[in-house]
Amino acid sequence: MSYFAAPFEVRSEALGTPVQVRFVHLMSGIATRHSDTIDCFFRVDGRIVTVAISCATLTELREREQKYLTDQQLVEMAALHLRRTLEEGYDATQAELPLEGEELRRLAREGGYL
Repeated sequence: MSYFAAPFEVRSEALGTPVQVRFVHLMSGIATRHSDTIDCFFRVDGRIVTVAISCATLTELREREQKYLTDQQLVEMAALHLRRTLEEGYDATQAELPLEGEELRRLAREGGYL
């Protein structure tokens, strides 16, 4: 399967310059990093940044609200989360950016997925 998030440029407050962001791929962090996440990988000016989407929150959405988010929807939410975090001052030197709880729910509602 192929998932897509359009490349984008965003001004990073931390770096003081625009940065190029490209989606790389989506995969389970459970087997690869022993993390209870779905990992969405992006290149931010050549550096890999992982948006780690909480499986616990996804399970909660599925069990309590009967909402199933597709992989494509997760990619779109991860891209938006990364964009906003960069705009707010994230310098992309940390390898992992978590996306969980209320933030994930807010992005899902904003995208019309909930």
